[in-house]
Amino acid sequence: MTHFFLEGDRFGGKSTLLQQCIRDAGLTVSGFYVKRNISEGTVKGFELRSACELQGDRSLVEMDQWFIKEIDGKRSRNLAVFENYGCTLLKAAQTAACDLLLLDEIGGIELLVPIFTQELLQTLKRPIKIVGVFKSEKNYRYQKAHMARGLTIEKQRALLRARLEEDGQILELTKDNYSMIEEQLQAFLKQ
Repeated sequence: MTHFFLEGDRFGGKSTLLQQCIRDAGLTVSGFYVKRNISEGTVKGFELRSACELQGDRSLVEMDQWFIKEIDGKRSRNLAVFENYGCTLLKAAQTAACDLLLLDEIGGIELLVPIFTQELLQTLKRPIKIVGVFKSEKNYRYQKAHMARGLTIEKQRALLRARLEEDGQILELTKDNYSMIEEQLQAFLKQ
């Protein structure tokens, strides 16, 4: 098993758990993560960030890679972030000399970008440990309902989910099983 993915409710601590366990394990990492823009307790947007940043490496960092921004109460998307910066991060991850790949989070609007989806599926073929967050069905429906333009990626999500489960698992993280999942993740990273 080379893939270990989490899914669950929004603000459930999935990304925080992944990042903390990666830091604690002292592993080198490539890939990406998503940073939330929170203002007055409300999420106002999402930015794609290089996973190398988590270890202080700023070589692949490009600022202002916001792929979702809230405008007049509706979320607007910028898919060019995935076509350009996202593909750059995935291509780097495919050849990086690292211990681990982080793909946090996948299964959302990025799947509207065919070239990014192709690079993502290619990256998942790498014989290296890959951890991340797969957007749960509930979170996908929430994202779909709050986008200014339509979002229909059910087929892409099903394909991606099947690919992840071929070489690993997708575990639901809840407040009730947090400690158990944390132990499983730590054991996976030590293998």
